[in-house]
Amino acid sequence: MNLRYPAFIVFAMVTLLVRSQAPSFIFFGSVTPVDRSTYKYVIKAVKNVDPTAEVFHSDDMTILQVRSTSNMGEAFYRSAIETTGVQLLPGTRTAEELGLNHVDPNGPPVFVVTGDAAADKARYEAAVAQWNIAHPDQPIGTAIHLRNGQ
Repeated sequence: MNLRYPAFIVFAMVTLLVRSQAPSFIFFGSVTPVDRSTYKYVIKAVKNVDPTAEVFHSDDMTILQVRSTSNMGEAFYRSAIETTGVQLLPGTRTAEELGLNHVDPNGPPVFVVTGDAAADKARYEAAVAQWNIAHPDQPIGTAIHLRNGQ
């Protein structure tokens, strides 16, 4: 009996299951800053549409981030948010547009997760060593998540 096909089917099912459980992030821009009391209603409205969703906000309350594992469309969340009276800008924002994935090349090193923990740690430690040599007045110690052999 050829085991290639059952193995392929199992692999495909596992891949789809893992992919379906990966969180999606949608960023909405509001016309005006969202009032803190309205933000509570935004969370409730989004939870009513998708119980797995979480809602976060930017410091200035003009960006709302919805994180969910159900991978519902942007329109569902948009309509839920707008029912609370929040006016959203057309379209969505990307992490790149918001500057969330931007690393300042002249700033202190940032730990970047690529999936290869050993390489990530080595790259970060090398960057910290270079930073400490170049900036003795602003030394960086061991990152909290790298302490105790983690």
